[in-house]
Amino acid sequence: MKRTNSKDSGFTLIELLVVIAIISILAGLILPSLSRAREMGRRAVCLNNLRQIFLALDMYATDNGEYYPVAASVPSLHLNDDPRICDVLASYANSPGVFRCPSDREGYFEREGSSYEYNVSLGGRKRDRRRSRMGASRTWVFYDYKDFHGPGIRNFVFLDGHATHEPIAKTAEEE
Repeated sequence: MKRTNSKDSGFTLIELLVVIAIISILAGLILPSLSRAREMGRRAVCLNNLRQIFLALDMYATDNGEYYPVAASVPSLHLNDDPRICDVLASYANSPGVFRCPSDREGYFEREGSSYEYNVSLGGRKRDRRRSRMGASRTWVFYDYKDFHGPGIRNFVFLDGHATHEPIAKTAEEE
């Protein structure tokens, strides 16, 4: 039997460092794409939440003489006594979690009860999608309180029920 030298039976420190460096480079290339994929998944969940909230709103209008609910725009400011939209639609939504955007790290869900702002100008109005001033496909009902999904991108759901993510115009405050 031949004895092997201990130098021949393992990795040298240099070889180990090279392998670690290669793994680090590969991880650096893969992680950003995984982050983008994760955010795209969150955006899809958010769009689904908006569709579910729209269906809850639609059922509310059906049960209440074709009128949209009156609700506060930013309930935490206590500008009026109007209820939160999540409280008004609670019995129509399949779970309270539908009002939470998975990308909301700003705490809107905790403060407002929803990560989505309700178009309060619809409140108390009779549902008539055909005669909407801007058209049902252009009148938003709910949208993200803030651009959770990237700079200038918010998810919307419109009166005709379609949900999408769109760029928004920046306000002077945000610039």
